[in-house]
Amino acid sequence: MQIITPDYYNDFKCIADRCRHSCCIGWEIDIDDVTLEKYLGLKGDFASTIKSNIEFCDTPHFKLGADERCPFLNKNGLCDIITNLGEDMLCQICSDHPRFRNFYDDFTEIGLGLTCEAAAEIVLTKKDKTNFNLPPEALELPIIKLRENLFAVLQDRDFSIDERVDNLLTLIGAKLPDNVDWYSVFDGLEKLDNAWDTYLSRIKDGIDSPAANNSLDTAYEQLLVYLIFRHFTDCRYDEKLTERVLFAALIYKTLKTMNRSNTIKELLEIARLYSGEIEYSDENINTLLYMLSAHQD
Repeated sequence: MQIITPDYYNDFKCIADRCRHSCCIGWEIDIDDVTLEKYLGLKGDFASTIKSNIEFCDTPHFKLGADERCPFLNKNGLCDIITNLGEDMLCQICSDHPRFRNFYDDFTEIGLGLTCEAAAEIVLTKKDKTNFNLPPEALELPIIKLRENLFAVLQDRDFSIDERVDNLLTLIGAKLPDNVDWYSVFDGLEKLDNAWDTYLSRIKDGIDSPAANNSLDTAYEQLLVYLIFRHFTDCRYDEKLTERVLFAALIYKTLKTMNRSNTIKELLEIARLYSGEIEYSDENINTLLYMLSAHQD
């Protein structure tokens, strides 16, 4: 199976103890069957520690400690499983994070999710246009051909980023509904981090607040390309092609309005929170897609 990645993919490396928002805190860590078998076959004191910290149920997972910390995240911000046994003994969810995958018949795409601060910085601070190096057979797929056209519109730097989003919506013959209270919609979704509420309060008056200048156009371009790359081709399964493009435009306008300082630092934090709050909840994404569908003319 051929693997396709964005050109920044190999720049990613976990920053471990330097991470300010550890993925080892606040997330249930499921243990896949292969790794569970490895753990159960271990011997010695550390093996006993691992086994005693597993919740055996339909989906085995580690028992989280105080502040929902993984029991193997030590006080130095490092993983005791890695330091004792090596990275090969991590469960799949830990090895994969923050990666996501798009599956096709003959190839698989792998990207980096924004919920990881290190990944978000790589994606959103990239100056050159993102390239995916797709093979000829991929470019023969109608859905990929269309996505390439969407990328081309978003990466046309002869236009401002707002103009590019307008051109994107013109291409699909749709527009964002102007009769939806998006603050109430987002506020009604499942939430994980109270910090998200602070930013949600900034869209109470709408999501069309323009930035003071175009200094972050490239960062927003990378955000939009990421959103289309991650979410668009799932329309193969749910037939929500228009809604998934509108979803990218909605998230762009929402995050841009939230970024009152118009700085990359604040955008990185907002994007990290957005990803954790929305992209890791199928229910939240489906609610937004439904709202975008229900309010089309």
